[in-house]
Amino acid sequence: MNNSMNPLPSLIRASATNTANMAMRKGSRSAWSSEDYDVACETQERLIRACYGRDGDHNEPNRCYIRFSIAEALERNGLFKLKSDMKEVNATIDRMMDGA
Repeated sequence: MNNSMNPLPSLIRASATNTANMAMRKGSRSAWSSEDYDVACETQERLIRACYGRDGDHNEPNRCYIRFSIAEALERNGLFKLKSDMKEVNATIDRMMDGA
């Protein structure tokens, strides 16, 4: 992933919401349909896997969601920001994953 913009969990959720809103408007609807909700879920899952998945996760595919949850907690507490050093953020997430 290009680290020119950090994959903040809030941005991933906003991207998924925006994608579903575009699908809703394209379908001339004023509220989300179940298909729009599916688009939001698929977009969010794709982005989470792309941003928080690791090469060795094929044996434990849900580890990206744990990483994402940790990143959400870091963001909520002001420890993960748009201009944060991603190497440092990933190192923090990895330490938390390892229980250190």
